[in-house]
Amino acid sequence: MKVPLPVRSKSFKKSRGASCSLPLLLLIGAVQFLVIGKPFPSLLMDSSRRRAFFNLAEEEFIPEPQVSCDFNDTRSDYCEMAGAIRIRGSTSEVFVMTPRRGTTAGDVVGANATWIAANATSWKMQPYTRKGEARIMNGITAVTVRLADADEAPACEVMHDVPAVVYSNGGYCGNYYHDFNDNIIPLFITTRHLGGEVQLLVKQKQAWWFGKYGEIVGGLTRHEALDLDGDARVHCYRRAFVGLRSHKDLSIDPRRAPNNVSMVDFKRFLMWRYALPREHAIRTDDEVVGGRRPRLLIITRRSRRRFMNLEDIVAAAEELGFEVTASDLMSPPKKQGGEAALVDDGGQARMADASATVNAFDVMLAVHGSGLTNLVFLPMNAVVVQVVPLGRMEGLAMDEYGVPPRDMNMRYIQYNITAEESTLSELYPPGHPVFLDPGPIHKQSWSLVKDIYLGKQDVRLDMARFRPVLQKALDLLR
Repeated sequence: MKVPLPVRSKSFKKSRGASCSLPLLLLIGAVQFLVIGKPFPSLLMDSSRRRAFFNLAEEEFIPEPQVSCDFNDTRSDYCEMAGAIRIRGSTSEVFVMTPRRGTTAGDVVGANATWIAANATSWKMQPYTRKGEARIMNGITAVTVRLADADEAPACEVMHDVPAVVYSNGGYCGNYYHDFNDNIIPLFITTRHLGGEVQLLVKQKQAWWFGKYGEIVGGLTRHEALDLDGDARVHCYRRAFVGLRSHKDLSIDPRRAPNNVSMVDFKRFLMWRYALPREHAIRTDDEVVGGRRPRLLIITRRSRRRFMNLEDIVAAAEELGFEVTASDLMSPPKKQGGEAALVDDGGQARMADASATVNAFDVMLAVHGSGLTNLVFLPMNAVVVQVVPLGRMEGLAMDEYGVPPRDMNMRYIQYNITAEESTLSELYPPGHPVFLDPGPIHKQSWSLVKDIYLGKQDVRLDMARFRPVLQKALDLLR
């Protein structure tokens, strides 16, 4: 059977994996000459045919595979593999080549892959980082990893000399918080140690997403991301990762990350990619004397969980000495006539504007919501103030936006509102279970929690109660 020659990708460099080296081929040729009296055929080829022959020889050499998987993590499943890897996106299959037929998971997979049967020759993975959420994971395309010998796998069509990362761009894609939490930070953890020499192979790829976050993606890989669903070719690699590493909400556990990267490293990475000038927030003891006041950014919302007495908040902050700006950050820029400018860049320009805006401030104030995700652009030592709406949301608020600032060398203040500060008091009578016992509502369904506590509620802060919070934020800048 004639085997088609594989094509090298434009980014191909000399493989560092095990292969049939030129000295070995020459030795084989010499032995062949002594035994049968004929020269090794490749020595008679022209340079292009000889190069193609060596490429084919390298592809046909199947080393012992090395596979390490972790299925015990509550956030995502993850496998790392080395050897001869063939990936066919049209069928969502990753073939781990083996030098002999009958190789099973027990032969090649590490002991931490407790969910794979020892006698299995294949297993399925959903490469998205919301593993525990069945409703979302039902929409994530599964990838099948197969152990296969040369006769069982499709022929290689495109060879690459960089590792591959296979993951899904589906799920909550488009929600600002989840874009960072489920995709960007896990991508950073998984790929940063590779120094840009990695290719992303993306299931359910959203082209606009790669436009909006182009600056970030461009800092993680020098190679074009492949749309696996739209590419029928078989791509071949010496190393591949299926799934993304994810540690905790909007943060990193450096003890578990390659090269011990941390959220401080991630913050500096964002500073580099968006050319953000401020690494540290103001120290009021040093700079107020020089005329610069600390700057407070209030994140506003266009729909629910709005500040209903925003003017009172701004006035109180200014009385304390803040320079105050209120913005939703992601609205399109305005033309001179006041109309929104139409910029067809998928949001990339707005991301650059938002990051630069946030980086200029020392304190951020917002009601719980995706706008707080912008805290990643604040300078270190800045202060984040999260206003938590009614509805037993304190733990969720702390996990999503309370822990990350501390992991980025910032300060955090959480303000839990009272029933009197919630506009739910205008919809429900005093003593209603919505106020007294949110627990059963949480147990009934998250959709109901979203509908009541996140979808119907605005905030009117009690300024006598909230003013000390602003003062504390000011004090933390000293």
